[in-house]
Amino acid sequence: MFRFFEKKQFQLTVDDNPPVQLKHKETILNGAVRSDIEFPYSCKVGGCAACKCKLVSGKIKALTDASYLLSKEELSQNFILGCQSIPKSDVVIELPDDPLQQQECIGTIVEQKVLTHDISEVVVRLDIPMTYVPGQYANVSVIDKSYPARSYSFAHTCDVEGSSVITFFVRAVPNGKMSNWLLSSESLGKRINVKGSFGEFYLRESEGAMVCIAGGSGLAPIISILENALASTEFQQTNRDVLLLVGGRTKKDLYYTEQIESIRSSWDGKFTFLPVLSEEPAESSWDGLRGFVTDFLEGDEMTGSEGYFCGPPLMIEAAIEKMNALGVPKDKLFFDIFSDQSK
Repeated sequence: MFRFFEKKQFQLTVDDNPPVQLKHKETILNGAVRSDIEFPYSCKVGGCAACKCKLVSGKIKALTDASYLLSKEELSQNFILGCQSIPKSDVVIELPDDPLQQQECIGTIVEQKVLTHDISEVVVRLDIPMTYVPGQYANVSVIDKSYPARSYSFAHTCDVEGSSVITFFVRAVPNGKMSNWLLSSESLGKRINVKGSFGEFYLRESEGAMVCIAGGSGLAPIISILENALASTEFQQTNRDVLLLVGGRTKKDLYYTEQIESIRSSWDGKFTFLPVLSEEPAESSWDGLRGFVTDFLEGDEMTGSEGYFCGPPLMIEAAIEKMNALGVPKDKLFFDIFSDQSK
């Protein structure tokens, strides 16, 4: 008589993988990852579309409005966000084809360099070269530890034949086992697993101005994209005007300014670099901009532009809202939301 009150559980089938049982109110992404099914993802909060997938059959409850990230064509083809979809029946999911064949490489951590009070540069030498599109990310895991894999964006452009040495900007997340291990002396010389590449954040060929916004370790994919534009002989993109806004709380959050100035000096078009601080003490020697990065987005400069945003959720959401208000359409805004994962 109590079967009426039992929690419903449904089956999930992803591509050719055997069906797995989902927990009550578990998202498609969480169920797939828990069941060791290869499933692309990054932010896990509905902010990047890395977990985009096609609902072949079944019904789901969407936790957020996917039209924020998916095109009308994708929605008409039953594409959904795995991290924001809870099955309401047995479901069959199809993952989109990867633009690049994914690689799984073993590498050694060969260098660590402190960049700020909470961000360091981690350099990995791979056993074999890895190919990626600048702006994308890899999933990193430790071979001899049970830490969950974490996603980190490549911080530099990719060599033509693939890169044997790759760099990540890693922020020390409070209580984050993986990030704190990567930044510890214990990890230097240790072997890690790097799988990639993932994500749809990369430079689109265009003649419009580039509005780039970065916060925290979100500067990594922006640097990678800009370096790639300078190195590319196939696509001439350095004649585009660039507005690069980098947000931080105080001066201690700023880094890589010399490298940005080097990129700026080599750029053919107008390149404006504006660091913006939101909590710098009034009595400090800082004579730069104060406030939020969105305070310095102006209408005339936005006409015909594209947006490339990487950083914490509130910053990126505010940037998208401001750019929309200034008349820049959704399909001209590309972003990757960096969310903390402390477990």
